[in-house]
Amino acid sequence: MKRSLQLNPDNRPANWAQIKHWRDTLEIAPIHTGFGVFDCDERSDARMAGSLEQFDNLPTLQDGKLTWRRADNTYIALTKAELAQVYADVKANRAARGAVLHVKAEQFRQMDPAPTPAQLSDLAFWLED
Repeated sequence: MKRSLQLNPDNRPANWAQIKHWRDTLEIAPIHTGFGVFDCDERSDARMAGSLEQFDNLPTLQDGKLTWRRADNTYIALTKAELAQVYADVKANRAARGAVLHVKAEQFRQMDPAPTPAQLSDLAFWLED
């Protein structure tokens, strides 16, 4: 019987589709703020923007605060100003992270060999200098 050695797919150099997948996945990974870690995907962004726009009319408002769920599924009561600060932090950090990830993706694509999918799945790997 003939045996062959096969590499684990996570240990093979990534192709361009895998690099783009991890770039896009990590771009919307939760963001750390002064109020905790918050989701920043498109749905979360729209929910936060809508809540800010309609803050005073929301039926769940209690004593001028809105209870918001963080990325780790814990809850925090936020005033309109605090929610606005969280939203501003999330948007700024997501934009900065996105800019870095797009540059790094092109650098990874040009590397020979390219990083492995296992490496690409780690946000810290992308943010290294």
